[in-house]
Amino acid sequence: MTRLLITIIISITSLSMFANNVVLEKKISGIIIDAETKEPLEFATVSLLKDDTLIDGIITNEKGEFSISANKGTYTIKVDYISYKSHEANIQLDKNLDLGTIPLKIDMEALDAVEVVAERSTVDLKLDKKVFNVGKDLLSQNGSLVQILENVPSVAVDLDGGVSLRGNANVTVLINGKPSVLAANNGLDQIPAQQIERIEVITNPSSRYQAAGTAGIINVIMKKNKKGGLSGSLSMSNSIRADFNTNANLNYKTNKINIFSTLGYRFVDSKFTERSNQNSLVGDDFVNLYQTSDSYRNTKVSNIYVGMDYFLNEKNTFTASYYKVLIDRNNKSNYTYNYFDSQNSNDSTLVRNEKYDEPMDHNQLELSYEKTFDKKGKKLLIDFQYDFWDDDENETFLTQKLTPELLPEELSRTRDIESSKDYLLQLDYVNPINENTTFETGLRGETRVISSDYKAEVFNGDTWEIFNGINNDVDYKEQIGGIYAQYAGKLKKLSYQLGLRTEFTKIDISDKNNEFKNTKDYTKLFPTAHLTYTFSEKTNMQLSYSRRINRPSFWHLNPFGGLAQLNAIRQGNPDMDPALTNSLELGFLTRIGKLRINPSIYYQNTDDPFQFITERNEDDILVTKPINIDTENRIGIEISMNYRPFKWMQLSGELNYFSFEQMGLYENVDFGFKDSRWFTRINSRIKLPSDITMQTSFNYNGRNESAQTITKSNYSLDLGLNKNFLNNKATITFNIRNMLDSREQIQTRYGDDFTYSNTRKLLGPKYTLTLMYRFNQNGKTKTRRPGGSNRN
Repeated sequence: MTRLLITIIISITSLSMFANNVVLEKKISGIIIDAETKEPLEFATVSLLKDDTLIDGIITNEKGEFSISANKGTYTIKVDYISYKSHEANIQLDKNLDLGTIPLKIDMEALDAVEVVAERSTVDLKLDKKVFNVGKDLLSQNGSLVQILENVPSVAVDLDGGVSLRGNANVTVLINGKPSVLAANNGLDQIPAQQIERIEVITNPSSRYQAAGTAGIINVIMKKNKKGGLSGSLSMSNSIRADFNTNANLNYKTNKINIFSTLGYRFVDSKFTERSNQNSLVGDDFVNLYQTSDSYRNTKVSNIYVGMDYFLNEKNTFTASYYKVLIDRNNKSNYTYNYFDSQNSNDSTLVRNEKYDEPMDHNQLELSYEKTFDKKGKKLLIDFQYDFWDDDENETFLTQKLTPELLPEELSRTRDIESSKDYLLQLDYVNPINENTTFETGLRGETRVISSDYKAEVFNGDTWEIFNGINNDVDYKEQIGGIYAQYAGKLKKLSYQLGLRTEFTKIDISDKNNEFKNTKDYTKLFPTAHLTYTFSEKTNMQLSYSRRINRPSFWHLNPFGGLAQLNAIRQGNPDMDPALTNSLELGFLTRIGKLRINPSIYYQNTDDPFQFITERNEDDILVTKPINIDTENRIGIEISMNYRPFKWMQLSGELNYFSFEQMGLYENVDFGFKDSRWFTRINSRIKLPSDITMQTSFNYNGRNESAQTITKSNYSLDLGLNKNFLNNKATITFNIRNMLDSREQIQTRYGDDFTYSNTRKLLGPKYTLTLMYRFNQNGKTKTRRPGGSNRN
């Protein structure tokens, strides 16, 4: 396999050397910038015309650069960027022509229609990803990354903050192109919305990205200061249904250094209700259990993010940053269990009170180095990242039987102490062969070590005793190494990118009680291909392919999942295998007048996919755990649209429909199943009198099924209003989340000897008022443009 990889890299390099000797057309190049801030403008459209006929077109990269080739002759070059005045110039092309820096000025009339360029969420189709420029989303002004993701097309977020992409929960979330302790621990709700620059949704990632995530990658790009001097913002919000949130972003930049920092604190209270009905076959009779619970959740979050860029010179930059998040969760739940016999007569009633306390300490240290060269686009990136976190999960239960006779209270408790250390080193090298072709290669190595020391105890008289033998210490070690090479080029209107990635994986999991010891050691190849054809400056089409992997996480493998409920528990499966997916997608993007439409057709074939199954054990407890089944085939269509019928109104929406077929046996039980699912989202943004902006978002998820589970349809509506004042230095925002009090999840699970129905609901609308103040910034023109990620 090593020989195969070396052969492929040598072949690609040989092609690059050959391409360098091809006779080329004459080249036109330049850099597009903001005339006032001098910042580069990414995604500006550069068109080359001859006698008013479009010859070629391109969009600028993150540095505002462009390059177009054409035959000798006389042309008109035109530069367009939304809310900026167009630039036109006549040129005589008889040799390579460098137009230098082209400044664009703000179009004040356009700004009357669009308050801030960055306030509008836009979508751009690049060679291997869709870029959603988040802007000032009114519905997430006071919130977190989770609230932003709820409004990103193709993405859905459930009641517990779990993220899925096109209905597939196996999505990898990266922060600035790299893994994060928060993304790995379902902590996306702890990242303030004000820190987010843009979201990149990559359904078929290229070989430069890690291969994890069969649904694709969501890459979150954080803000970084680009303006000189001291600048920043302060924000504070509060809600009815307590959610107090305050953030301070401070930045200081000179010619040699750029210091950036964020301080934040959040206090959240929420309430959930849950109702369930379990019907079980015991012997020859069915026994019913009706369960109710009310949960009160309190979370306190403190976070600090500090860092510095040091510009050694124009071509060498060092960056160091540190991110710390302290989280303290304190929850209370009250459960009532009513058991009924086959004649529906009350057999017994139990009550249980749970207190849950979980302090967490998440840390991330990052060091990076970037070197650029005289050759435009050539660069070297080296990143080192160290993530470490500690988690102490404590549950205390007070359980009492009320009928048919009153029994003394029983006291029990569980504790799970977890810690993790994650080391990541990555190198990326980009070398443009010429203006139309680029060769890229890189290395990546990651080691993660997790320990989990858990036990369950019951109080017996005056001592604590181990409950059901639950007392163990699990050790988990994951090592992943990767190497990739890819070659990108352009032949007139056709752009292509071909890549190959190899990843070596070794996973060890064992426990002190010697109940299990498993090692998974494998090497896989992950080819990628992207073809984009540009019909015109308004229309292009993309065909892409990638091979992806879903490795079982520690959460999937750890046998202990808690004992919160008497009748249902979750367990891990230490013998899980990775799932491999082949993904093919055809996408189309066009503008028709004021309408922008992006339809896509996608197909995925997965071997050994994950499936969660539920079984009833001998104690009438429902045990849910993950398993591998044989295969899954999925085909779907997705349509995203943006429409601006008037200057004061912008509409956007999406529709996603897919069907799937799963096949596989587990312990002689057939888990084969076919179904189809769909969901839609509709957003509107309206400019009201008195410079007030209103935004609404409506989400609908259709009914869906799996081999054992039926989930009913659900919907939600959110609304937001905002107004700028004090010369646009301050903004006040009011929003209502869950406006219709409709955010709930209703599921029914079926087995051979049980039926389990469950309803979970987030109670009530949430009303929030947010105040933000910016200093040394211009609310209309100084919002940072997309860019600043250390990785594509």
